[in-house]
Amino acid sequence: MAVESSLPPLPALMCAPAGISARYLRELLPADMPAALLAEAGIDAQRLAGDEHYRPPLFQACTLLEQALARQADPLFALREARRLSLKAFPWLGLSLLASTDLGTGLARLIELEPLVWDGSQLRLEVEGEQARLVWEPAWPLPPAMIELALAGWALLSPALAGVQASELQLGFRHAARASPERYRELLGCEPRFSQAQTSLAFPAAWLQRELRLADPAAAEWVLAEARRRLAEGPSGWRLETRLRAACLSALPGPLPEAAELATRLGLSPRLLRERLQSQGLRLRSLQDEVRRDAACWWLRHSSAELADIADACGFSEQSAFQRAFRRWTGRTPGQWRVAAIAR
Repeated sequence: MAVESSLPPLPALMCAPAGISARYLRELLPADMPAALLAEAGIDAQRLAGDEHYRPPLFQACTLLEQALARQADPLFALREARRLSLKAFPWLGLSLLASTDLGTGLARLIELEPLVWDGSQLRLEVEGEQARLVWEPAWPLPPAMIELALAGWALLSPALAGVQASELQLGFRHAARASPERYRELLGCEPRFSQAQTSLAFPAAWLQRELRLADPAAAEWVLAEARRRLAEGPSGWRLETRLRAACLSALPGPLPEAAELATRLGLSPRLLRERLQSQGLRLRSLQDEVRRDAACWWLRHSSAELADIADACGFSEQSAFQRAFRRWTGRTPGQWRVAAIAR
């Protein structure tokens, strides 16, 4: 049960059961990404490299992106990195696109299966007369750089998949431009429009009938069956960890839910929850420890609250226990961490 607190509420995205494919994030990150940045964002570098079940929370990915942008002179750093992406970064989405004979079928499968890459948005295809539009709506507030990155991936892959001219694509974003039009054109091959009513990718409707260059229709039945099987197992499979995190973060400030209560919230029996955790190599106590760390760091960075209040909000009975846990998490005291975070 949440307790009364004068602390600001945690962000909606932080408390959302939204995650991002480890493979997609791994492909996107530059080879020289400092391990310290990953750790500060709460992302486990070892799991990112080799845990097939790992799905970093979308909030942590956004935090990492904002930290990386702060270290770069180029505000379009993320778009520059996106140019290196290939279909292998979009595991089952990429295979499903390759199994589609035309662009219209491929986009329909993209919309259906996008949660396998990340579940932070809603996609729909609109066709009006001679124009088609892929409309992208974030399910939770996202930073502009992440929104650009999400839509740019498909704009960059479209020419190779369907043989279209990138210059004929029309990208529209609801936010304002973050760099010059020339810089966007250089990276995307088209000039996006900003401060639009929708975030979307528009193109001639006739393109929906275009054959996909790399299509392998013989693989379609197996690929789609497997992709849909994985999609269906999401709630108790690859989305289990992010759903547990969201349930715990939503309970703050105050004590975190016990296993039985979490199982009920997720529609599982306590026994099935234990089995699912064990099969994925997860420990609930460790996950809850990470939740407390993430919440404590956010409150230290974004509020001037006393340490005792933050300790209480994170479920610690004594400030000394919070101090010990925080040093274990970060190697620094809460006060030292706050000073360094505010200085950046």
